[in-house]
Amino acid sequence: MQAKIEVHMANIKLLGLGVMMVWLVGCGLGRGPIVEADPATLATATVTPVVAVGTAVPTATNPSVNTAAPSDTAVTTDVVAGERSIGDPYAPELGNTGYDVLHYTLQLNLDPTLKYELTGMTTIDAVAAWDNLGEMSLDFIGFDIDELLVNGRPADFRREEGKLVITLPEPLASEERFQLTIRYQGKTVQERSPYVGFASWLGLFYERENTIYILSEPDGARYWFPNNDHPRDKATYRFEITVPEGYTAVANGQFIGEENNTFIWDHNYPMASYLATIAVGEYERLDAESPAGLPLRDYVFPINRSEFERATASSHEAIDWMSDLFGAYPYEEFGFVSVHAPGVSLETQTMVLLSTGMLDEQTAIHELAHMWFGDWVSLDSWGEMWRNEGFATYISFMWEFRDDPEGLELQMEGIRAFLEDNNELGKPLRNPLPANLFSAYTYIGGALMVHELRQEMGDDAFFAGLRNYFQQYSHGVASDEEFITVMETAAGKSLDTFFSYWLLGE
Repeated sequence: MQAKIEVHMANIKLLGLGVMMVWLVGCGLGRGPIVEADPATLATATVTPVVAVGTAVPTATNPSVNTAAPSDTAVTTDVVAGERSIGDPYAPELGNTGYDVLHYTLQLNLDPTLKYELTGMTTIDAVAAWDNLGEMSLDFIGFDIDELLVNGRPADFRREEGKLVITLPEPLASEERFQLTIRYQGKTVQERSPYVGFASWLGLFYERENTIYILSEPDGARYWFPNNDHPRDKATYRFEITVPEGYTAVANGQFIGEENNTFIWDHNYPMASYLATIAVGEYERLDAESPAGLPLRDYVFPINRSEFERATASSHEAIDWMSDLFGAYPYEEFGFVSVHAPGVSLETQTMVLLSTGMLDEQTAIHELAHMWFGDWVSLDSWGEMWRNEGFATYISFMWEFRDDPEGLELQMEGIRAFLEDNNELGKPLRNPLPANLFSAYTYIGGALMVHELRQEMGDDAFFAGLRNYFQQYSHGVASDEEFITVMETAAGKSLDTFFSYWLLGE
């Protein structure tokens, strides 16, 4: 994810190397509003990292939105008991156990003129993970449920604290497959995520010019479809999106076809729920191939086409460059879709949301890098965000200085000096305060850590370790400990001192 902040303060330019970075006074990242300023003197910085602090999404369309500030209290280590948590100590309210989702089919009716209304049906194909499974839960907030079936039979259900709790008509045996069908409709609930300071809510957004997009990282998928909302339970997806005539509906994976204004997309590779997306608008489709022949397809608002093409042109070459470094691009196609998001772009799998306010090469390359770091191999815990954003940030620097290794070294030396000057260097990267999950330190501190890990290991071992990491955890999740084990094996030595310093501050 990348976000843009506009603040009335001095820009910091690192050693003249062209990357503009902003730091909030006192490092109060994730708290407090953007400063209003005269446009003539407003300093604008697109940061890798890009700090996103208090950027409120307009709430005029829903005056009842909960705009409480994100939490800045310490992360809990208590896990919700039983099946109503997947067991992530950083975000214990998310996910569920007792079953594994195999596939989601999302059939949704979306009309850009009907603000924040949704009619849909989600079909979930799953397998029981426990013997004698008689009750299960999904993450789902809001909407009226019109019908809930288990293997075609009506089932009792109740709503409890963000969970849809389902009593199964008959207990299921371990490894037994089953299907849930949930019909629902109504308005979306809009409440602030404790982890995100740059949006007043997550999930479904209806923006200007009658457009729609979905922004879910990390805990927003539960606000638009029932699911097991944690990367530990990936699944394949099918989207059947019905929109008014004249609009195009874009989603993850491959476009299958359109009939009677219903756009069908299939994504046959495992995907975390927060990476599922839909965008609706009056789009122009652009088709191309990478130099190695990977299909590329983009969806752009015609008015932004020239700027969009300039921003994304280098990604055609960069996707092959990354494939050579880390392993072949892991999905069927790749593309960008432009959205009127308020200063945020997101690495939605195979179809990146690219904000019309962030049409630049650095953002495009950052989000492309996430197809490996975060999408192909996802986080076992949200407290390990450095591994997503640190790598994506560093890779964007590697691309910028791909023909100038001395320039890259100067860039990273500048970041180290900057962090030292602001008393940030040495802060633990693992388990930041929830409100600081997407702080600048996660991005640039994480990038510096990656660079110094590369120096510690040497290039051959570093890149061999990353390729082994992707091969070993392909289409799944990995913890920091599992990542460390792979890199230590490649290095042929212990890296305990290095990782203890960066992750634990010891």
